[in-house]
Amino acid sequence: MNGEALIDVRGLKKHFAVNRGFLSHHAEGTVKAVDGVSFTIYRGETLGLIGESGCGKSTLSRMLIGLSESTEGEIFFRGRKVDKRTINEIRTSMQMVFQDPYSSLDPRMCMRRIVEEPLRIHTHLSRAEKLERILPLVKQLGFSEDDLKKYPHEFSGGQRQRIGIARAFVLGPEFIICDEPVSALDVSIQAQILNLFRELQREKGVTYLFISHDMSVIKHVSDRIAVMYLGRIVELAGKNELFSDTLHPYTKALISSIPIPDPRIHTDMKPLEGELPSPLNPPSGCPFRLRCGKAMDICSSSVPQLREIRKGHYAACHLFDGDAGLC
Repeated sequence: MNGEALIDVRGLKKHFAVNRGFLSHHAEGTVKAVDGVSFTIYRGETLGLIGESGCGKSTLSRMLIGLSESTEGEIFFRGRKVDKRTINEIRTSMQMVFQDPYSSLDPRMCMRRIVEEPLRIHTHLSRAEKLERILPLVKQLGFSEDDLKKYPHEFSGGQRQRIGIARAFVLGPEFIICDEPVSALDVSIQAQILNLFRELQREKGVTYLFISHDMSVIKHVSDRIAVMYLGRIVELAGKNELFSDTLHPYTKALISSIPIPDPRIHTDMKPLEGELPSPLNPPSGCPFRLRCGKAMDICSSSVPQLREIRKGHYAACHLFDGDAGLC
């Protein structure tokens, strides 16, 4: 994809030391939650990030937004390196919609105060000006002015998530991380919220990193899709190419798991066997080899690197090493 790079991630890692006990200072091992991730997000696009629970998606998002420090690697925003010195300066340009609407909202604050909080921190608007700023946004998200007086416990889970969306958009950021933003919503309104994200993107030119474990949601909202497995990106491509010319066996398994609503249509869907290995004790070589029906001898001894197989289509799989790429 051609365009201006807004986010550039290079070799990002996040490792956690695991101690033997509460009082022990000796590490039993290291959890490699994110293990050498590199990608670029272009201005105005939506990059979808998908993978099973525990693959490192949320850890990655917290490093991008500055809520967690990386063990290794670099993050660049508009060509400027993001670190402790610069994160506060670009905070207004990067916001996040969290996965859990229950823990991300302060129960002691009414809705108005929650949505206005970024404005109180980063602007000098008067009380009336802040209200004028947030009203169109909260109404667009389906709330009334009277709802601004209510507290989080007076809303449903879906409504709480929309409050989080309003808080993320109120400063007019350039980049928003959406961490499972519709997983807590009723199915009947999920499509409305997803379409709202797209509408706001067209209006404001905002860029998204959209995280989900639901491939059908990712397919609906994304321009490009990155597939993550056990702390690594195993495939990255444009949405249409990823679905029409899937390369990695894990991606194929995720796509085949998308339910088809018509019971008259029969598919040869093969559910993915086994569970995600523990990041504390990952398998040698390719992290997916124990669940892969096409694993070869090299897969147990060598970790495949993410590389460009076709123009703009990247995969980390030994099936595409040399002549094996014809398989």
